Amino acid sequence: MTFRSLLVFLFLFSLPVLLQNCAQVASPPGGKKDTLAPKLVESIPKNRQLNYQGKTIELVFDEYVSAENLQQKLLITPQDTNPYTVRLLPQSIRLIFNDNFKPNTTYTISFADAIRDVTERNIAENPKLVFSTGSTIDSLRIGGKILDADTKLPIFSMVVGLFGPNDTLPVQRKRPQYFARTDTNGIYLIENIKAGLYKPYAFEDKDLNLVNNQPGERVGYRDTIVNLTRNYDDVDIIGFRGTIKPRITRRERTDETMGFELSSGIATYTLKPQPPTSASVTPADTVVSFLERPNLIRVYKPAGRAAGDTIAVAITTVDSTGNITELKERIYFSPLKSRTRDKTALTLDIDPKPNEQIDNNQVFTLTFNKPVKTLDQARFRVFRSDSTKALPATATSFSFSNGNTRLTITARTNLSDTLNLLFQRGAFISIQNDTAARARVQYRVLNPDDYGLIAGTVNRPSGEKFVVELTDESYKVIRSVANRPNYSFPRLKPGRYRVRLIVDRNGNGRRDTGNIQKLIQPEDIIYHPGVQKGVILLKANFELTDIDF
Repeated sequence: MTFRSLLVFLFLFSLPVLLQNCAQVASPPGGKKDTLAPKLVESIPKNRQLNYQGKTIELVFDEYVSAENLQQKLLITPQDTNPYTVRLLPQSIRLIFNDNFKPNTTYTISFADAIRDVTERNIAENPKLVFSTGSTIDSLRIGGKILDADTKLPIFSMVVGLFGPNDTLPVQRKRPQYFARTDTNGIYLIENIKAGLYKPYAFEDKDLNLVNNQPGERVGYRDTIVNLTRNYDDVDIIGFRGTIKPRITRRERTDETMGFELSSGIATYTLKPQPPTSASVTPADTVVSFLERPNLIRVYKPAGRAAGDTIAVAITTVDSTGNITELKERIYFSPLKSRTRDKTALTLDIDPKPNEQIDNNQVFTLTFNKPVKTLDQARFRVFRSDSTKALPATATSFSFSNGNTRLTITARTNLSDTLNLLFQRGAFISIQNDTAARARVQYRVLNPDDYGLIAGTVNRPSGEKFVVELTDESYKVIRSVANRPNYSFPRLKPGRYRVRLIVDRNGNGRRDTGNIQKLIQPEDIIYHPGVQKGVILLKANFELTDIDF
């Protein structure tokens, strides 16, 4: 090959690469930065066009554009099952639908923030298209705000949908006719709606299928049907945690334990062996279990039972809203012997955490990773930091719960500086006959002047039941009192608190969070405004006695 032929060959070989680089869209070097958003200059059909019979939707912009997460952000109302394909052209977005649109229907197609220019990623401003397949454009609208039932804060990206007046629990079974998503302020707006009767529902849609089918997603609804003959801008909804009846989704077995993983979390449960039809339950069938996680029940093999033996049990679960579910199961264990090194040692977690400030009348909570079989109180000691001599803990009480995996210790002492707890080896023996390691924790005992007080007066309609709750800044409940017009929370550590009043409709002394299956709204919460976004600042030796409702 001659030198000239080699040059020709190399040029032809590199030509596709050169052409590809030339075709790439990029900002020209130098000059001012592009800060202008793409502008919609043309569309098919035209905005607010009547009698449109085509199958193609196209938006044309004044510069090169791209689309991000279009399938997630594209909103078409009313909801239509008509499938479509997307074509991204240099300056336009084209949707090609398989079927004709519904007759005499007003459609709204919104792209949210999906369309951006290709140079600086500037977002196209409200790229929305409205058209009708009939002779009129529906022009009614409905809007409002969605707030969280517990915090009263706005909920972002919650779906608000309109369903038919005869739909029963529609959010878990079908998609809404019209819908919109809330913005960062919890505000929604559904436009171009046909006059009629609608049931407004709100729900979280984490899997983007426009159906409320994920455990723990928040839901909300209006008690009344909206007769949409005019515009409504104040249809507000409270969102609360929905519940779905739990089912067992996974079973895990070893030679000593069996775990039932549930599809959703529960608050409590009971597990009872069921006798066979020809025999009764024996003492050996006393099954030890506990709630390892809100969605996992851990069961231990009864003594004297072979791994392959089967025990029929009835599991009754109760969720946080009081819904009861009955589950029937058969328990048996793996015939394969677990290696000793694979077994989990008994451990414990103590609350309050070590080195925290505490009261000298303190309640300690010990959480174990498996059930405790025996407790030796003689191996539990209370003493000062400058001494190893055990001090009397007057009125000390021990109380187990959750299948002997949670121990509550109430220890009242006369200490005024520091307090140490010592749990010696052998203080706790687990159901698998191992013991927790020796543990020693230290706390600082607060003096009376280290505390503060929050109190107030409740003025509510005569006969109304209520609960006043004190929470930390993160809404975790610390204390509560029921039906006390003059309430008081003494001996509080300095910190940031919230105080809220619950309208206790059913008078059970606690807040009920709502039930979408039974169409029960959550009990209302009223927050004291506080001094900083609902937060009350409490200092040592301060008494705030005007936190009134």
